[in-house]
Amino acid sequence: MKNRNTLSALFAVLILSISSANAGVLIEPVIGYNLKFDFKDDSGTEKGMGTSFGGRLGYQNLGLQLGLDYLKSSIKMDDDAYEENVSMGEWAAFVGYEFPVLLRVYAGYIFSATAETESGGSKVEFSEGSGSKLGVGFTGLPFVVVNFEYRTGNFEEGKSGGLTGDADLDYKAYMLSLSLPINL
Repeated sequence: MKNRNTLSALFAVLILSISSANAGVLIEPVIGYNLKFDFKDDSGTEKGMGTSFGGRLGYQNLGLQLGLDYLKSSIKMDDDAYEENVSMGEWAAFVGYEFPVLLRVYAGYIFSATAETESGGSKVEFSEGSGSKLGVGFTGLPFVVVNFEYRTGNFEEGKSGGLTGDADLDYKAYMLSLSLPINL
């Protein structure tokens, strides 16, 4: 009986200390617009812009944020080299800090990126992508964060018409987004 009371007291202290530390699960849906999106390879640079959506899932404690980030983008290219929109997906690990007054900063490592489009009537896929992202967010609005993000990366493999080979396709993007951080 004495051990049960001791365990109950320790459990209560643990629960109270976790809740008073303002720690918890971070869930943050994101929707944004890529103001400028550039693809660069040996033949030159293709420019475009388009929408993105995704979210972050992680842990937040005393302003520090850690977790995973997913972003799905649909980019409309300005050049005729790509007949369709470029569809892109990125997975990243992120770390961030939310300051007590109106500002949040974050950085991420993109460890998996893929893209696909149509060119010359056939589907073109890019994979083995990686890169980085840097962002800053304005947290002064109720419930909503306005973010500005810079992403850069590289695709190492391309596939077209059943042929797979090395690709050296760089990309960079500037995105303005809105997010809704939910702390549980």
